[in-house]
Amino acid sequence: MEITVVVQGKTGAGKSSTNNKLFYLNLATDNAIACTKVPQIIYLDNSHYEHLNLPYKTVRVIDMPGIGEGIQEDKTYMPFYEEWIPQADSLVWVIQADTRAYKRDEIFLLKLAPLFKSSLFLTVALNKIDLLGTDEGEQPFDLELGQPSVAQLKRLPEKVEDLYNIFKGAIGNQICFEKHQIIPYTSEYGWGLAELKTKILTRK
Repeated sequence: MEITVVVQGKTGAGKSSTNNKLFYLNLATDNAIACTKVPQIIYLDNSHYEHLNLPYKTVRVIDMPGIGEGIQEDKTYMPFYEEWIPQADSLVWVIQADTRAYKRDEIFLLKLAPLFKSSLFLTVALNKIDLLGTDEGEQPFDLELGQPSVAQLKRLPEKVEDLYNIFKGAIGNQICFEKHQIIPYTSEYGWGLAELKTKILTRK
């Protein structure tokens, strides 16, 4: 039995860096330019998930090109999404915590939702928690403890609530989606990655 995990999100949100940290890969990343132009297909060694007692013999991860790179790029990449989204058993939507600009995600979500199969498990991967609130001068990520600051943890429930309303509103009843499927983490410092990996692969 095989499970297909599709990882996508707005360009710059940290899709490839998240895959690299989650699955010990070496996908190209760049803070200034988009590196993923075609879907990258990776088959995972079972050492990544044997401790989870999963019923799958094979886990296939698809690292998708980013959305919102440009109008022409979105049109160019759409056939890739039309091919892979219907095959996804677990869809990981990487989104950044340090912004309020989620309109491109919402627009793309409305386009893709009709392609979801009813059994799809969606995980909203809320990346860059380490940057949450720092542009407003709030207490930064606690590097000594390796976890978000008290101020950042206080902000999280509101951020999760906002994202839940956006995603639930766009998805409707197409698939089941609950708040516990929004996982805060930071690919930069590793906080939350273990929980994210478990959520993606167990689909619970």
